Amino acid sequence: MRLENEDKQAIFEIVAARYFTTQNWKWVNLRKDINKIFKAYNELNEQYASYSYVSRDWYVENMGTKSLHMCNTWDEFKDLVAFLNTHGSVFNFLVNTGNRKSFCVVGDSRELNEVQANAIKEVQKLGYNAFVFLATVPDEIEFQLLQVGGVS
Repeated sequence: MRLENEDKQAIFEIVAARYFTTQNWKWVNLRKDINKIFKAYNELNEQYASYSYVSRDWYVENMGTKSLHMCNTWDEFKDLVAFLNTHGSVFNFLVNTGNRKSFCVVGDSRELNEVQANAIKEVQKLGYNAFVFLATVPDEIEFQLLQVGGVS
């Protein structure tokens, strides 16, 4: 069976996530969770509007969704959301290695397109690292379909 590009992309993401987990890195799949980050940002703004005597930094530091955005300050969170609004679709993961936060693109080619290259330049300006996680997945996969038992 021939694998479609979206099938291969899903496999790349599974392999990358497994690698990040074995390294004990914290990570967020941006393809799945980017809207949760935006929602957390909006909820923080709503909380701050209701209780503005508490600093936004305190809200960021104490949010239940901090594991999604991994930010420690309001300015960092605000910059992250602005970046994700513009370039979030380019990256597959936000990763915290313990030393530094990084954005990660997964795929099977070392060649970056212009959009990816520009997004990497922008994310580096914000102080994040950029990773390209390369994996090899065959174009076709063999399988068998066996029937066990059955109704006659």
